[in-house]
Amino acid sequence: MDERLDKIRRAYDLVVEQHEKGVEPLVDVPDSIKSSPGYKYILENRNKLNSAAPDIIKYLSPGHGMRYLDGGCSANLANYRLDKWSSIYYGVDISQRLIAAMEAFAEQHNIPVGGLYVADLSELLFDNDFFDIASVIGVFEYCTLDYIDKALKELYRVMKPGARMVLDIPNQKHPYVKDMMQLEEYLGRPNILHPPLEFEKVLVQFFTIDSIDDSQIMLKYFVRTLK
Repeated sequence: MDERLDKIRRAYDLVVEQHEKGVEPLVDVPDSIKSSPGYKYILENRNKLNSAAPDIIKYLSPGHGMRYLDGGCSANLANYRLDKWSSIYYGVDISQRLIAAMEAFAEQHNIPVGGLYVADLSELLFDNDFFDIASVIGVFEYCTLDYIDKALKELYRVMKPGARMVLDIPNQKHPYVKDMMQLEEYLGRPNILHPPLEFEKVLVQFFTIDSIDDSQIMLKYFVRTLK
């Protein structure tokens, strides 16, 4: 898993480098991928797949003083202005370059955040029962089940009793999931297509599932801690 995480880290480091140079990451995507129906679908549905999707906000119901953990935060703070939620924003990511870029963005725009950290989801630097709400969007598709088990256990530790979280994995039954995986592979971020029942077997050790949305290319879980 360390080798896989390093590969994902390097892929996202490259995204930061491209952004700094003014290069669009998708500009050189091969026509064989761009011509697929899944590619168009992904671009058109970005607003439903990110950490600020309306259903995520509705479920998490961020309130004043609540601590929110954005796990695998990437550039979510800048892209979706999650600091504008009434909760206190904390972001963690394995890419040092991404965290540095978000720190610079927060400083440039005078954005108060709880913290931005280079961290592995399986080894978080927070106290027990620290967070009220969390999301882990577009992350676990890169991870083995063994790693997911460790990460969920750690997320459980740092979240309060009854804390709400939204997380996702690729939806095996979606007609465009293979197109998405092909695009991710091209971007240096190979996915693992976990059977939902295997993922849920790990998930329910620590969380109770309030609902599942299987209508999108990512299978989205709305869960609470079992404490």
